[in-house]
Amino acid sequence: MIVVTGGSGFIGSEVCRQLYEKGKEARIIDIAPPPLATRAEFVRASVLDCARLERLIKGAESVIHLAALIDVQSSISNPFSDFQVNVQGTLNVLECARRVGVSRVVFASSAAVYGNPVHLPISESHPTAPLSPYGTSKLSAEHFVILYSKLYGMNNTVLRLFNVYGQGQNPLSPYSGVVAKFASALQEGKQPIIYGDGGQTRDFVHVKDAASAFLLAIESEASDTPINIGSGKETKVIELLNKMCEVAGRPCTPQFLPQRKGEIMRSVADISLAKRKIGYYPKVRLEEGLKELLKTKPTSFHQLL
Repeated sequence: MIVVTGGSGFIGSEVCRQLYEKGKEARIIDIAPPPLATRAEFVRASVLDCARLERLIKGAESVIHLAALIDVQSSISNPFSDFQVNVQGTLNVLECARRVGVSRVVFASSAAVYGNPVHLPISESHPTAPLSPYGTSKLSAEHFVILYSKLYGMNNTVLRLFNVYGQGQNPLSPYSGVVAKFASALQEGKQPIIYGDGGQTRDFVHVKDAASAFLLAIESEASDTPINIGSGKETKVIELLNKMCEVAGRPCTPQFLPQRKGEIMRSVADISLAKRKIGYYPKVRLEEGLKELLKTKPTSFHQLL
């Protein structure tokens, strides 16, 4: 049995779907229920509840730890909350796993730990200089995950996720980013919004590929360094919108608003370490992922927790 904290969320529910397809039982620990189609045991609980968390993790093969606060702007307004959930919550998961003899935790970190890139593509050896309490909380949690491997003989792995997109992502979620927001605007006949001139770039990785990385990680040797999970391809935001308009078969003129303070201008992952360490190769091309996303109007959404 695999425990998935935050398993009701956007990435977590896809992780559980893939675990089910591979014949693995999953137990979701989350504060919200999963989508109805999710084939996994659900237990409503918080990663801040140590006593209950320890009981729920006991007997698991490994833990995939996705539960987190993910709103960058909220982290700036209330940094304590991000520290409590993202750092203390991760430490709780690690300590509970250690106490009950579960030796493997795979942790979902973020490319936000890098801050403004000093070189591209961004490799795992790139300096870490997060621009928000959210990024700082993820980096702090990473250190605990790796430290627990060194101190207590655990087999932990950190995955640094770049811009994950796909069906089921809530465009109202602060985590969703431009793909979900553009898709929502196109489907509702609204004007897409671009902050800045659209020249900023991102590495867009499909949720199926991101989820597959967690399954690969629980079946691979532990990594003493974090591992980037992205597509390895750099895409301009304006080019993304043009692709989506083409797929949707409709012209669209974006509304340009002032660039947001602290926004990173360019980002793309070096995924060579992921290929070597866990055998990760992204399979969903951006064009294919966008076609899948835009072919039908979503009827429901769920947020990553």
